[in-house]
Amino acid sequence: MRCFSCDNLSLEPVCKECIKDFLTPEMIKKEVGNLEVISFFDYYLTVEFIKSKYIISGYRIYKFFAQKYFNPFLKEYVNTLKSDKPIYLIGIDEHVDRGFSNIALLVHYAAVGNSKLKELHSVLKATNRVKYAGESLEFRLDNPREFKYTGPKDIDAILIDDTTTTGTTIEEASRILKESGVNVHFALTVANAKEGVDY
Repeated sequence: MRCFSCDNLSLEPVCKECIKDFLTPEMIKKEVGNLEVISFFDYYLTVEFIKSKYIISGYRIYKFFAQKYFNPFLKEYVNTLKSDKPIYLIGIDEHVDRGFSNIALLVHYAAVGNSKLKELHSVLKATNRVKYAGESLEFRLDNPREFKYTGPKDIDAILIDDTTTTGTTIEEASRILKESGVNVHFALTVANAKEGVDY
């Protein structure tokens, strides 16, 4: 196997040198409405990895993100909770593109091996498939995703997405879940990007 970034031989999708250079977690936190959003990386340092969702080899990268960063973080988080009530992982719009859903991969591999984490797939879907890449905050506000939630109610959950930019998608998704009786603890994303970046 070769490293996705530098093309050197590697047992992992990303070699140790590229992990050190580009994928050392920063743990960026920001408030979106009343919800805390936690991101592992700055978008600008990880752009080639994030954009791998547009190519078939991105399957390996998003699986890697979930196993190396999401899974241990969430394991530590749920172990701090006093309740044995399960926490559901809900991906934001698990749309399949180019043969896989990058969000579904994050949800699945983030939950593997942890009995307190439960996967909920394809229960939060956008009915408006508008593209936000490169668009302004005003455009995003004028063109909401119009999410529909079809999952169980009265549960605790963590929202999963790949990137947060303005936060409008996460805020809208969180509101729909709250209206459906879902208690969202926080949102977890791979990267945090500033408004206006084209992803």
